[in-house]
Amino acid sequence: MAELMPDQAAGLRRMFARSMVRTVTLTSGKAGTGRSVIAGNLAAALARRGQSVCVLDQNRGRRSVSEQMGVVLPHDLADVVRRDRLLADVLVSGPDGVRFVGAAEAVRLLGSLPEDEEVRLTRAFGSLQPAIDVMLVDAPSAESAHAPCYTLASAEVIVVVSGEADAITEAYSLIKRLTWDFARRRFHVLVNRVRTEEQAGAIFDNLAGTARRYLGVELASLGWIPEDDILRKAVRLRQTVVGAFPEAPSSAALHAIADTVMQWPYAGEDCLDGFVQRLVQASRIASLSASA
Repeated sequence: MAELMPDQAAGLRRMFARSMVRTVTLTSGKAGTGRSVIAGNLAAALARRGQSVCVLDQNRGRRSVSEQMGVVLPHDLADVVRRDRLLADVLVSGPDGVRFVGAAEAVRLLGSLPEDEEVRLTRAFGSLQPAIDVMLVDAPSAESAHAPCYTLASAEVIVVVSGEADAITEAYSLIKRLTWDFARRRFHVLVNRVRTEEQAGAIFDNLAGTARRYLGVELASLGWIPEDDILRKAVRLRQTVVGAFPEAPSSAALHAIADTVMQWPYAGEDCLDGFVQRLVQASRIASLSASA
C-alpha cells in the first residue's frame, strides 16, 4: 500500500475526527412559493432514508417550517447564545424524528458573538446525539432587506421558485444579489406548484439562461414538485405529505429530490464547525448591512 503524504494523512485524521454534515439552505425570492412546506417535507424524506436531520428555522409565525409541520418551538437558539438554556433543551422533535430549532431571534445575537462563545456553540451542536447528518436551514425570503445574508451559512443553496411571473423575477434578483454581493456561485433551483414537467423545464431554462448570460453562473436543476391538492391537505393537517400521503404525486417528487440531495458530494470538509462559523459570519454581515 502506498504511503500517505502528510497532508493526506492530516486530512483523513480531520475527516474521522469530525463527522461530515450536509448543510443546505432553502430560500426564495418572495414569500408564498411553498418553501417552508418543502423544507419540512424534504427533512422528513431524508429522515426516512436514515439521515439524522436538524432544521434551523429562521422564520416566525404561520409561514415558518415548524408551524407548517405542527411543531411548537417555545425557545430559540438565542436562549443558548445567552446561556439561558442548553441546546438539547431548545431542540424539538417533529415528524420522523426530525429535530427543529428556532433561530429567528438568534441571528441578531450571533453577529456579535465572541470567539470563545462561537466555539461553545460549535461544541454544543457537535455533541448532539444522534449526530447530525443533514442541517437544513429554512431562510426568510429575499423580501426582507438583509435576508439573503442568511443563505451564506450553508454549503448548498436551494432557490425555490413557483410558476408566477413575479416569483421567477424575484428568484433571479435573489441569485443576482447573492452572486454580486456575496460571491455565491453554486445554486440549485427547485420549481414548485406547476402542472407539468414541460412547464417546470421552461421556467428553469428561462432562469438558467438569464443567469448564464448576465451573471456567468450555471444553475443546477433540482427538479420540480407538481401542483397537488393532497399536499395542501397535508398542510392543513399540519403533517408531512411524505408521511401522511406517501402515494401522492408531490410525495414521489419530494422523495426523488431527497435522493438527489443525498448524492451531492460534500463541499470540502464540511463539518458542523464550518457551518457555525459561516452562520456567525453571515449574521455579522447582516448586522453591518443593517447599520450601513
